Amino acid sequence: MKKTRFQSISSAALFQLPLRHSFNFRCGTLLLFVTLILTACRKDFLDLSPLSQPNVDNFYRTPSDFNNAVNGAYDALQNPSQYGSEFNTIIEARSDNVLDNDPSSGSGLRYNIDRFIEPTTNTVLRDTWGSLYTGINRCNLILDKIDAVTMDATLKARYKGEAQFIRALSYFNLVRLWGKVPLVLTAGTTADARSYTRNEVAAIYAAIETDLTAAIAGLPASYTGNDIGRATSGSARGLLGKVYVTEKKYDLAVSTLRELVTGTRYQLLPNVADVFAVTNKNNAELLFAVKYRKGGLLGEGHGSWFGTSIGDNIEPSLRAAYPTGDKRLPLTVQVPVPSSINAVPRKFYDELSSTNDVGNDFPVLRFADVLLLYAEALNQVGYQANGDAFMALNRVRTRAGVATYTSAQLPTKEAFQTAVIAERRLELALESDRWFDLIRTGTAVEAIKVTGITMPAYRVLYPIPQSEIDVYNNPTTFPQNQGY
Repeated sequence: MKKTRFQSISSAALFQLPLRHSFNFRCGTLLLFVTLILTACRKDFLDLSPLSQPNVDNFYRTPSDFNNAVNGAYDALQNPSQYGSEFNTIIEARSDNVLDNDPSSGSGLRYNIDRFIEPTTNTVLRDTWGSLYTGINRCNLILDKIDAVTMDATLKARYKGEAQFIRALSYFNLVRLWGKVPLVLTAGTTADARSYTRNEVAAIYAAIETDLTAAIAGLPASYTGNDIGRATSGSARGLLGKVYVTEKKYDLAVSTLRELVTGTRYQLLPNVADVFAVTNKNNAELLFAVKYRKGGLLGEGHGSWFGTSIGDNIEPSLRAAYPTGDKRLPLTVQVPVPSSINAVPRKFYDELSSTNDVGNDFPVLRFADVLLLYAEALNQVGYQANGDAFMALNRVRTRAGVATYTSAQLPTKEAFQTAVIAERRLELALESDRWFDLIRTGTAVEAIKVTGITMPAYRVLYPIPQSEIDVYNNPTTFPQNQGY
């Protein structure tokens, strides 16, 4: 995996960082000033002109300023400490899908995460925490400033919706990884940052729901030209449905997702491999993907996801779970990359550029995921033999070329739930979903046993980075997670 370029800091300090393009920040220093956090971005619609530490109040004045600011918020998602690299480790390798088989790499930082022995000082976790809060603060700055600026009302609603979507996605990842975290909804001062506490999980989910509901109303259904790939109302609706399923608010999930399932804007591609082809970006199955472009001057690409040079790193139990003839199985097979010592899963295969990077987009949310979430929620609301939940589940299985289910095979709500979670593993393998599915269904400990690793039950949450614990130094308002 590509090594992280972003050295994160505590959430108290990240609100005071000056502008940089390289993300090469050093840790351990609590900066005592507040400036704009905004960096050059990577994709067609995310290319920014260089900026040099503009004053926050002077910067946010024109629609163009806000366009640049929103692009900076997208850039945080692309960071190596998030979808660019480390989510491969802290979400997917943590599950029973991927094995980190190199204890010598990076001083064992990722190996320790895979084996559930990471200490509170693990810098991969520290950097991801900091990157997520960097993106949140960029969104907060936009939302703090935009109402005071005169611009086209539709464009203003779009910019706000994009910031709300990115902030909601960032908090959704934070709360699932760490549980109670600081809920910061405005761009804070140094004094504010010192007073942050770990807010209750319910409060964080309430803020996520509020952001996504507003984003659904403010975002367009689609874009044209270089704006294609930005968050849409469908992106926000799909993510809100996923949030509701995670919270077990199944009735709300059904009503939220039904419009996507019964509509025509999103659809399953006939060939599942085409969803991930680098020549087929922004296809009809994708509700939202984090965009990359290889070979650019500003580091617009990323390292090969799940690349390995010392043996297969896909857990055998994953491949063994696919039925005979399943068209998704070949996507998990490691394929050698020309001019490289690595092999990567076919799902994320791309040839290296002259700058030694690749340009796959990361599929955060796609229609197959929506169908399976909808099937799960419908079943939880009320099992119905061969009803709409079966239809949604079987649409995914039919595309995969495997036999469909009937109520004779899945005669109860419990049997259907088990089947749909198993289907999610097969369909969404390597897409940063499996760990979260194990956690929300309470099946992580048992699932990990199959891989030959013993997972302590308390490690369903990661440790709060030690840098955070040290900065706040208050076990009452900012305690470490239990067990660490």
